[in-house]
Amino acid sequence: MSGRSKVWVMMISNHRAELSPAYILHSRKYRDTSQIVELLTLKEGRVAAVMRGARGKKKKHQTAQPFCPILVAYFGRSDLKTIANWEVSYINLLQGENALIGLYANELLVRLLGPFEVVERLFVAYQYLLNALVKDDETSQALRYFELILLEDLGYGITFDVEVPTGEPVRPDACYRYVAAEGFYPVDSQRYPNGGFRGDHLVDIANKDLSREEVVLTAKQVTRVALASLLGDKPLKSREVFKKYRLDMSKSLLSDEKDKS
Repeated sequence: MSGRSKVWVMMISNHRAELSPAYILHSRKYRDTSQIVELLTLKEGRVAAVMRGARGKKKKHQTAQPFCPILVAYFGRSDLKTIANWEVSYINLLQGENALIGLYANELLVRLLGPFEVVERLFVAYQYLLNALVKDDETSQALRYFELILLEDLGYGITFDVEVPTGEPVRPDACYRYVAAEGFYPVDSQRYPNGGFRGDHLVDIANKDLSREEVVLTAKQVTRVALASLLGDKPLKSREVFKKYRLDMSKSLLSDEKDKS
């Protein structure tokens, strides 16, 4: 995490103590110039609030958008709060696939995270992911860490280093299959040549070591199964957009190759 981000998350000065760090996850139009925004806040987790004048012409209003950290103060007794004041801390510009990864993370938070659940560790993981996306550095690892911490904070954390149902430690030289909300069952590697997970990969994930690409891929496959069990039958819009983006990019590359030949 960059020094600038660490400073931003630290306690702010007393004269601005009503302002709290937050990110806008999603917004929709409300009346003429306002928006209803879904926020991820440091102090209270996911909060829905009315941001009055957010669609105005002022520069401040134009920069209140997803991926940009803001300091926000809100009030209200109902679940839908009203934002009293906000300040944009700095601008995070995400492009291409990285912007779509950010939208995917936002959609997961809106779909799965309950309102007013304190998730400070998840907030930091989300911030770490955005920093990686901005720098275009180790984005896959940052996304997997984010997904794993999200599952833990939802109460569905995955124990990667224990076998089911024996409770014995996962063996690095063994093969396993994963069942959502249950864990890893040892299997015959010959029966699961393509669908089993290597024990040494699971041990690395348990130790938070995602330095190998094949381990990152294992984490991706496992978290996808775990998240699917929570998301239900409704598909993620961001995933559909990502597929379309990849298809359009492939078509564009093919067209460029034809033009060169």
